[in-house]
Amino acid sequence: MRIEFNHFNRFVTIICLAICIPYTNVRAQVQKPEPSYGFYKGVFYFSMIGGETSYTGGSLIQREKDYQNGLRSQANLGILPVRMVGTVPFPQSFPLPTDKIQSGNTRRVSMEYGLTDNLGFFISYNTIAIESQGTNQLAVIDRNQPNGYTTYIEAIPLSATLYKDRSYGLGLNYHFLSKNRFDPYVGLEVSVLNFDTKYRSGQLNNLYYPTYTHPGTGYGGRVAFGTNYFITPEFGIAIEIYGSRKILKSNAFESESINHAGFQFGFIFNFESMGRL
Repeated sequence: MRIEFNHFNRFVTIICLAICIPYTNVRAQVQKPEPSYGFYKGVFYFSMIGGETSYTGGSLIQREKDYQNGLRSQANLGILPVRMVGTVPFPQSFPLPTDKIQSGNTRRVSMEYGLTDNLGFFISYNTIAIESQGTNQLAVIDRNQPNGYTTYIEAIPLSATLYKDRSYGLGLNYHFLSKNRFDPYVGLEVSVLNFDTKYRSGQLNNLYYPTYTHPGTGYGGRVAFGTNYFITPEFGIAIEIYGSRKILKSNAFESESINHAGFQFGFIFNFESMGRL
């Protein structure tokens, strides 16, 4: 009986080992590797950033500035009278309100895929809106004038959205470091866009100098220098300095350009690391 009992113990031990060893191997095989920080091959990244432009220029902006400067010069030389509202005169000793093109607000979202440990391909959606404030030219009926009206400048400034667009881009980012919390990069992008802009022609229309909003399309290029800092493998802070140039066309003009540059700040997410949570 003792011999049979020893044989039984050995049999049970062999069965247990036969079950446990493969199970242990399977657990070792399916155990997920530790998530990595930073940028690397085969991963999708989603970023959301925004900010204000520090520079806005181009022929579209310069044209609006020239138009405003022309009205101000005519007012200063006495060629055009200045009125407060309607027929209320504006005191000559008072300066006209300052004309200005304000900085534009920008928003950007992008999805990037790691082609290699250093090179990423991305698609993006961007918006920008630029506000302006300037003098406005109006007219009133005046039968004492040969043409039947008098033109004047309104002292109360005209505030409006001078330009806004929605652009859709694709491009490449080169990341200098791989699998690192600190992820500096340089990027190039091309885009197509839809825009709306105020385009003042200076032509009188039924005693009104219109400031119509004209829609149009265009294309552009963008260069960016930035860095991401990953607080965790799943989430990080994104900082970017960029410059952009766009060529525009609409029913109001054959070709104009707009340039802007600025600083943006936001967040970045590593979808692979998030999927491991």
